[in-house]
Amino acid sequence: LLSPIVPHISEEIWAALGNTQSILLESWPIFQEEALAEEERLVVVQVNGKLRSRITVPSDMERDALEKRALEDDRVLKFISGKTVRKVIVVGKKLVNIVV
Repeated sequence: LLSPIVPHISEEIWAALGNTQSILLESWPIFQEEALAEEERLVVVQVNGKLRSRITVPSDMERDALEKRALEDDRVLKFISGKTVRKVIVVGKKLVNIVV
């Protein structure tokens, strides 16, 4: 991957790794999409638009379960206890905004 940017040092490193053919003759690496998949993701939780917590949840968690998990978070409970939750906005499994 460094060869287009720093071709001379890349060629030297390639040879030091024991390869005999020039790096310019090698094919471009192929990525594996499943290696990019995340099992967990970080979700930001806001109360009235202000950051109050960050929670780590499974990436395949449904919207309703994510909303419930955000409402049960200890740091969020300090800001919503004794108040009426008017609306919960979930934005693309990245953000949960609780309006009280």
